[in-house]
Amino acid sequence: MKRLNLRWLAALAIGLTGFISDVGHANAQAVVNKIKERGYVTCGASQGVPGLSRPDEKGYYRGFDSDICRTFAVALLGDKNKIRYVPLNAGQRFPALQTGEIDILSRTSTITYSRDAVVRFVWINLYDTDGILVRKADKITEPKLLDGKTVCLQSGGSLTEKAIEETEDEFGIAMKKVYYDSTVQARDAFFGGRCDSYVTDGTAAAGQRAAVAKNPDDYDIIKAGKAAEPNGVAVARGDDQLFDVVRWTMNALFWAEANGITSQNIDEKLASGSPEIKRVLGEEPGFGEPLGLDDKWAYNVIKQMGNYAEIWDRNLGKNSPLKVERGLNALWRDGGLNYPFPWD
Repeated sequence: MKRLNLRWLAALAIGLTGFISDVGHANAQAVVNKIKERGYVTCGASQGVPGLSRPDEKGYYRGFDSDICRTFAVALLGDKNKIRYVPLNAGQRFPALQTGEIDILSRTSTITYSRDAVVRFVWINLYDTDGILVRKADKITEPKLLDGKTVCLQSGGSLTEKAIEETEDEFGIAMKKVYYDSTVQARDAFFGGRCDSYVTDGTAAAGQRAAVAKNPDDYDIIKAGKAAEPNGVAVARGDDQLFDVVRWTMNALFWAEANGITSQNIDEKLASGSPEIKRVLGEEPGFGEPLGLDDKWAYNVIKQMGNYAEIWDRNLGKNSPLKVERGLNALWRDGGLNYPFPWD
């Protein structure tokens, strides 16, 4: 038996590695190329959660998640309106990403170990808690009074169910779960009187109370569970270029807020700002090349969509009916968890 030539094997291994890398690189480019060829981004949306993603009477999607996805359309195509939304329930969202039905998932999806093994979460765009919506008339003022009560919830939303279980364990109670295929069905069942309560993400509960209830003051929200859920934006696995575009677009939103750059003052900041500001906003030739984008991509994102604070305020915060406090979603300097990566 001939002795194997180790140098030959090493050369072969290097060649195969290069070949696999080239194939992987080509696949990573595929989705971005398809987006540019078709001329719009497809984004996963909820089936109607006020403040997060919900079409208005003209079919225009409004909400925090919807606007976050528009930032990617701006980065890739230069236009926030070059986007189409696909409404998905909890069970549909990840298969839609895996099969290519959507390019990006921006739809109240909590990052977990098992989910990240299936799709690729890019960034935490919203820290949330779970909330139980109740009617004030029922005088359910604290969790222990939910004992024996029915709770409407969407099937497939494992973390909201976990929040109910944690509440039951903590207060020694037992609730009767009533499952629905979508959060809209669960919500409507609650408002229609078929359940004593309705559990969903805390921001979603605030949105449903503000925009769907006939009289929002008739309802309270009780915190459920102990977790602060990290909701994230996701892309399909193996799509490195789109992953990078999404990551650095999110980074630009926080970076702009940290530097006081808004959609209103961006031109002034560009004219008088630091070398870093001029570079990130497109004054340095080749800045967009590593992502395959125009050098002005970050400028276009902030100019058209605003920074993270602007997106938050108009959809969830002080300029919206929900008036949700930033809390953990604030920048690090304001007591939150958000900190932009350096642009070195």
